[in-house]
Amino acid sequence: MYTLFAALGLGTVIAIIPMLFGVDAWKTILPGSLVSIAVFVWASRRIAKRVEAVTRAADAEMAKAQNIAQRSQSQASTIMMRAIDAAIGHLKSGMVFQNWQLGVSTMLNARVGMLIYTKALLLQQSGKKNKLADVYREAIPYLEASQVKGKKARLMQALWPAWAMLAIAHFRTAKGIDGAVEVLEQTVQAAPKAGMLWSLYAWLLWKSKRLDEAVDVLVRGQAKADKDKRLDENLTLLQNRKPMKMKGYGEQWYQFGLEQPRMAGTQARMGHPRMKGASRRR
Repeated sequence: MYTLFAALGLGTVIAIIPMLFGVDAWKTILPGSLVSIAVFVWASRRIAKRVEAVTRAADAEMAKAQNIAQRSQSQASTIMMRAIDAAIGHLKSGMVFQNWQLGVSTMLNARVGMLIYTKALLLQQSGKKNKLADVYREAIPYLEASQVKGKKARLMQALWPAWAMLAIAHFRTAKGIDGAVEVLEQTVQAAPKAGMLWSLYAWLLWKSKRLDEAVDVLVRGQAKADKDKRLDENLTLLQNRKPMKMKGYGEQWYQFGLEQPRMAGTQARMGHPRMKGASRRR
């Protein structure tokens, strides 16, 4: 992380140079440390503002396109596709800061991957399903780059929708349900309180005719997630050999494109609400 290295380097120089002229170390170390902290805070804020400007530009591109698409339903898919490409361009321009601040690369890759994933939803809604696998494969490298492990994953758990999309992309391409399970196991460890995540995990297993595993996932979810009655309801349904019902999650569920609402519009759902403002929290 260049910001940290630059701050430490400058602070070290300020601490050492006076010592070469005979100044006692205890008189130089404290000023050097203070300079390091001040430079790090200043540089971090500068980088954060630059990255925030990039994400705002991408969000503005999508918002503008959605407003236009609402007035031109026949061209909505084309308009949104172009907007996604433009938004991705903005986000990729922010990659120049990826080595300057912790979390920038992870967040930007998540945003890019989610936008590419949204292209698949647009193709699905417009009936062009023959290209879906290619788009999912395009999204996978970015979504994989957004996945982190251990304590860092807990700190960045708001990115779990991107990781869930990675699991679904695997589910719909070569790795299938096994690839999805591998990703989702890591994801539920990072975001254990997300009831929707546990339900999605169980839904994929249920669709893959792995009923016992789906039931086990819901039981685990009940123990770890925030109180979510839909986990209880779906567990009861599966135990009675009945289909899971996910519509209770509303927009949060439909953003993944696994099911469509009865009155589905032409616009794809854009990201989980928790993703909003994620860049500003870094």
